[in-house]
This record gives sequence, C-alpha cells and structure tokens, in this order.
Amino acid sequence: MVQQNEIIALLLSLGVLLFVLHNRRRLAHLPAWGVLLAAFYVLLAGRVLTVLEGLFLEEALNLAEHVCYAVSSVLLAVWCWRGLAGKEQAR
Repeated sequence: MVQQNEIIALLLSLGVLLFVLHNRRRLAHLPAWGVLLAAFYVLLAGRVLTVLEGLFLEEALNLAEHVCYAVSSVLLAVWCWRGLAGKEQAR
C-alpha cells in the first residue's frame, strides 16, 4: 500500500529535480558539484522505489530503496568532505 507521505516526498523531490535541471549551470560553480548531484539522483531513485514497493515486489524494492539511501548518504558525506577540504587548502 502506498502511503500519502511517500507520494508527497516524491513530488517534492521531483520539484527539486526540476529546479536542479533548470539551474544546472549555476550549480556547476559548487565545489564537487557532480558528487552532490549524484547524491541527489540516488536519493530520488530511493524515493521512486519507496512508492513502487507499495505496488509490487515489496521486499526486493525495499532493499533497493535502503541501498539507495545509504549510497546517497555516503555521496553526501564525500561531497561535504571535499568541500571542506578545499576550503582548508585555500587558507
């Protein structure tokens, strides 16, 4: 069964995706922006899997969803580390 909060989270993430696609050139100025974008795309995939798991293949899609969230978290941590390391070297 698909829950309302999962659909709302997916819709909000799709709105962020539109923002990212529209402002891609401005985001390219962020340090290690490719890693940040990858973290968001993997998070978005997790959101899609969350909704799909309510429709079919519950266990397999649930596992894939949580793997996406873990990978997204690691990518976000890498982005933070690279951004902070770059500022430390600039001092």
